[in-house]
Amino acid sequence: MVEFMKCGGCGAGMPPNTTICPHCGWDLSAVLSAPPPPSLMRRFREGGWRYLAYPLLVALPILGFMRLRTTGPGPDLVTTLRWMVIGDGGRAAELETIHRMYEIGSASSRYMVRENEMPPFDGDWAAILASSSTARVRGWIPLVFMGADTSMSPPSVREMYEVRAVDGWRRPYRVTATPLPRGTDLTTLPEVADDLAKGLHATFFTIDVPNFAEGRWMRLQLQSAGRDGDFDTADDLFMVSYIQVGYVFRLLYNPDEVQQQIERAYTIGRQYFRIEGSDYDLIDARLLAEFRLTSLH
Repeated sequence: MVEFMKCGGCGAGMPPNTTICPHCGWDLSAVLSAPPPPSLMRRFREGGWRYLAYPLLVALPILGFMRLRTTGPGPDLVTTLRWMVIGDGGRAAELETIHRMYEIGSASSRYMVRENEMPPFDGDWAAILASSSTARVRGWIPLVFMGADTSMSPPSVREMYEVRAVDGWRRPYRVTATPLPRGTDLTTLPEVADDLAKGLHATFFTIDVPNFAEGRWMRLQLQSAGRDGDFDTADDLFMVSYIQVGYVFRLLYNPDEVQQQIERAYTIGRQYFRIEGSDYDLIDARLLAEFRLTSLH
């Protein structure tokens, strides 16, 4: 029995020992002599890698910038890349925590200048103090009283200079606000004496002592649970701040001068504070934060 091979072109039977189909002209010898299809690895070596490399060249800078917004720049390229890949060990969160603590104290000071009473620290206290934040009062453009609307500021500025009830790890602070007794020498109180002995800052760059003889005072303590998220552990962050309640008026003072002093007190948001538990010197923390802000935006 004669076996016919099917034509690869039209499917009709081809006589034995023939390579050309008599029906459609399909040539079997051309098929047999054709090289085998290249493997996937060969295709990749011969130019297929471009389909993977080109999207990565576009995506990596975008993903890297998004990651850099979270970690912030390091002191050198190697450190920056390490932070971007494996994280910064809570560095950015700690900086945000320190600055938010400071902002809460400053906003409390401005609130007491305006309202002549202690702010409430129960309920949504952050919303009450939000209008007294530095970004709302002084603006978010450095050294210029402009842009006093946090909705216009970059995200990294809002992270540092808005009043929020949560720390850099997005966990709520523990807040203790204590009115100090009037008519007594506050420096004789053990808690106050201990704070004075440890030293208080008037700004991130200067050390000063509050004048407890003038007006009423409040002791504000903010506590963050730190990296581990548990209070009363070794990595907790604290800020102790002494803030004057209201503003002391002097009789027979020039009204214009009094007005200027009140406006200055409200603008500055004066407080006397100390940060505990941070790995950063306060000056280093301030400079690092400013470097992070200006580097990202």
